[in-house]
Amino acid sequence: MTGKTWREIKATYPIGARVTGMVKVKFQHGVFLELDGAPEVRAFVDLLSYNPNGDRQGFGLPEVGEIVTGVVAELVDRDQQLRIRVGAPFWKNSD
Repeated sequence: MTGKTWREIKATYPIGARVTGMVKVKFQHGVFLELDGAPEVRAFVDLLSYNPNGDRQGFGLPEVGEIVTGVVAELVDRDQQLRIRVGAPFWKNSD
């Protein structure tokens, strides 16, 4: 990883920080984002953490090139990765 160290990245993007990035890679169960101004940061949004409308309808993920805004939900030291949540957690909207 070039640029910032993992320790610096965690200080810049603590849990709860709002982030915006572009989808660079899409998999069946999640997407990797390139955060604005921080291409060295690994930011991942999994399928269960993507709920942009807050209603859990249309379980799709964003496409490569789309801009996504969310919050840092977890800092994964093992993978030196930010886990991003977009919208309300799905379990908060279940009736």
